[in-house]
Amino acid sequence: MVDQKWSEGLSDERITVLMAPFKNRSVNEVNYDNKMKFWKNTIVSACDRKHRCSFSVDELKTWFLFKGRSPLCLLTVVEDMFREGIIKSRSNFEQMTSQNNGNWSTWAVNTLVKNPLSWSVGRIKESILPPTPAIDEKSEYIVLHLIENQANELFNTISMKEQSQILFMDDLQKRLHEMWNVDVSMTSTELIIHSLEIRNKVFVERGEHLVTNKTLVKIANSDKDVEPITELEKNFFKLKETEKILIGEISNMDFEKESLTKEAKSYIAKNMKPIALTYLRKKKEVEKRIEKQLKSLDNVQALISRIEESKYNAEVLQSYAHGLAALKLSSKDTGLTIDNVDETMAELAEVIDEHKDMQSAMGSLVDVKQKYNEQELEDELADLLSKDESIASNTGKLHIPGNLPSVPDNSLEGEELDLDRRFQLLREH
Repeated sequence: MVDQKWSEGLSDERITVLMAPFKNRSVNEVNYDNKMKFWKNTIVSACDRKHRCSFSVDELKTWFLFKGRSPLCLLTVVEDMFREGIIKSRSNFEQMTSQNNGNWSTWAVNTLVKNPLSWSVGRIKESILPPTPAIDEKSEYIVLHLIENQANELFNTISMKEQSQILFMDDLQKRLHEMWNVDVSMTSTELIIHSLEIRNKVFVERGEHLVTNKTLVKIANSDKDVEPITELEKNFFKLKETEKILIGEISNMDFEKESLTKEAKSYIAKNMKPIALTYLRKKKEVEKRIEKQLKSLDNVQALISRIEESKYNAEVLQSYAHGLAALKLSSKDTGLTIDNVDETMAELAEVIDEHKDMQSAMGSLVDVKQKYNEQELEDELADLLSKDESIASNTGKLHIPGNLPSVPDNSLEGEELDLDRRFQLLREH
């Protein structure tokens, strides 16, 4: 399919230059590098718009047509992208295995270090035989950073509930279609899933022994590496799929039953009872099949419920074990033992008793009276009394002279009379 946007804003002369074969770089390095950069960005942008993570040179020729002609320089561009590590052949990409750090460069290191024999053989072959073209125009090449981005986008759309669960590869293909609203091939889906597999975010299992011979994909938790699919998980997944199949069959048979009932009613309305009875017999057979399938569904759902319950019980028991271990470790670190507790409680009871005794003592009356010689106190009191009597007798013999001035009258009545006289004098004047 032709990409219409690649030539937007370019003149016909500029497009003609861009589509022409590359000249020797030594002639004009600037023009050569600018043209190379343009085509690299254009190829990656076209893949991104199409939600593609791979391409072949033959496909690129159909994407960038201009007036019925395809560019003559694409092979050179793709070879340069390959040398720079922007792209990788699909066959090499599919051979990449999961790495702990999920780094693309790790694959190259492992290839050269862990497989030196095959690499050496290849180098010897190149020195003996003429070099073969690095790029096959019909082969498919992967844009590494694009496929990584697309894989991250898919993984981020998977809900927490779906994580650590098993899905069909077909389900993930539908998820990609929903994300981008474009048709996504199974090939592209498998490549995107493989990029997650390399980073230990999914575990893929293929084989005829699986459910309906489909590829299973186990999704990892967001912060953990994925674990391989266990037999328990596989059997549980089969039960869940059987449940879905039974529900679908029961739903279809229920629809068939309703359809047969309508047909029977229509023939009764036409007064064609024999045909109506035929449809009713078919309806009865469908009802028996529904009843049988419902029993099978009950059994499957009971098994699913028990497995989920046992899984929950195992998790609870594991939580108990973790809690017990933590409690023991805490007691050990703090030195908390039965002997220490008994000793501490005994000391506490003793201190409380002493405290009670102190409170009782502080609450009693304190006798502050001091015991003195009573006879001495009586003698001192008699001496004081004799001195008072002597003073009183001397006071009664005092001589008072007769010419003393009269005692002033400070009573309120005298003051009132004096005020009345003053008011009278004021009126007269």
